[in-house]
This record gives sequence, structure tokens and C-alpha cells, in this order.
Amino acid sequence: MTEIQVDLFLDSLINAPIKDDRALMEFPFFSLQKAPRMKPLVYDDGKVKIEVRPGDRGIATIWDKDVLIYIASVINDRIERGLPVEKTIRFNAYNLLQVTGRSSGKRAYELLLDAMFRLRSTTIVTTIAAGETKERRGFGWIETFRVLEKKTRAGKQVMAACEITLNEWMFRAIVKDRRVLTIDSRYFKLTMGMKRRLYELARKHCGHQDRWVISLPKLIEKCGSVLEPRFFKPQLRRVIEDDDLPEYHIAMSFDPKTKEDVEEGGFESRRWASNERILVSFWPRHAGRASLAAPVRA
Repeated sequence: MTEIQVDLFLDSLINAPIKDDRALMEFPFFSLQKAPRMKPLVYDDGKVKIEVRPGDRGIATIWDKDVLIYIASVINDRIERGLPVEKTIRFNAYNLLQVTGRSSGKRAYELLLDAMFRLRSTTIVTTIAAGETKERRGFGWIETFRVLEKKTRAGKQVMAACEITLNEWMFRAIVKDRRVLTIDSRYFKLTMGMKRRLYELARKHCGHQDRWVISLPKLIEKCGSVLEPRFFKPQLRRVIEDDDLPEYHIAMSFDPKTKEDVEEGGFESRRWASNERILVSFWPRHAGRASLAAPVRA
């Protein structure tokens, strides 16, 4: 980091919608834990295969992803205002902290720098297409980053601006495919990694249907969680009880296969019988707490 004169021509978000990449919402790319995850994240549903490999500081976390959401929002805002866009974005560091609901103290800037290191060093190999290209090589979330500092009146060095060059795969997705989706700014207030991931899935899958239902094992895979089902379920129940996800409700139910299952009380009496038969439902809050019956399973 070098002390240089920081100019005033920095991108920032002012009253612009927050955008996320649809693919990053649908598939697991980020660690849900703040402790360094050194175990590779592998997802393969038969159609899409993803492998995320850690750098020396671990896999980029879902909180590190805030930087990518901010950059995607800046690029999208420039497109909608008819301005030119490039892979390299220079932005106001303080504005990013404000938009993502973070403090502006020294520790916040240190965490931001740490996030950029993980985003740069994490390696992704995927078969998801962007534009007419199907990416099969490994790449990092960002190609390069640079932090610009300036001195305050008190003589302290503070982070004034950041310069990040986005990877070509994501840049194409935002600019050419327009593969972005507006998310609720309250997303940044969610402190639990699992809640952030569940919100992403709800936002992605409830866009064109009244309710989205998925089996518990598939949900765990979609989350990219390292937890076994017996540990994942209590955390999921906590999320359901808190009921504080922006825009969406979540519920668990037991998928009855026989008349006896129904007569014996369904989920409440047999809920731990089979993880495959535990269904997790997501639906918009504006629909209220309607019946959980009938939606198509994922």
C-alpha cells in the first residue's frame, strides 16, 4: 500500500439497487463459516460441477462476497445510466462499508483488505456458462486489487480507495448476460452465514413461483455446508424460529409416503425418520403463512 494523492473520480453507490449474480445465488461458491475453511468445496448435480479451492487464508467467505455484490451493483448502475464499464473498478472504500452495513473503524478496513486477499487467492473451476463461453479453467474472483491510502488531518494513514479488476467470467455475466438480480439491502444485516445463504436461495428460486420446496439433503448441498445433517437441522430450526430473513418465510415439513404417516402426525411425530423425507419450504412474506401443501419439489 502506497501513500498517493487520491482523486475524486471514484465509483460509489447512492440510492442504486443492490445486485447479485444469479449463478452465485443458485450454487454454493463461498464458505459459510468465519474460521478459515481449508477443505475444498465441491458441488455436482449432474448438470453443473463446481470446485472451489482455498488459498493460504482459506476459501472466500459469504461475508467476503459483499465486495463482489458491491462491484456488481456499481457496474450495473453504470450500465443503467448509460456509462462505460470496465473490468477494473475504482471505488470509495468508505462507501462500500456504508452500503454493506459495516463500521468504518480501523478493524473494518483490515477485514476489507483480508476479504480482497481471499477473493484473489480462492480458485474456482466451474462448467457454468457466461455468455457464449463455458468456463473450464480455474480463476479467482478478482484478478488484481490495489488499495490507495491517504493521510488524515491527524496524520493517520487510512484506506481511501480500492481498485479491483474483476474476473472475466463474472464480468461477462453482469455486462453481457445481464445475469443480475436485485436483493434486499437488509441481507447485509444477517450475521449468520446460513441465513445469508438461505436468503440467496429463496430470492433466486421464489422469483417465478409462489413457493419453492427442496429436500433437506439437497438443501445442504446447495448451501455448501460442511455440517452433517444432524448438526445442520438444529441450525435450520433456529433460522425458522427467528423468522427474520428479508422477504421470505421458511418452514420444515415431513413428506408423508403412506396413509399411516399422515395418521400418525406427519412431521411432528416422524421428523427424524429420514432426512430424504424432510422438506424445506420457502415462500414470500406477502403471501402470509399459508398452507405448505402441494408445491413441486426441487
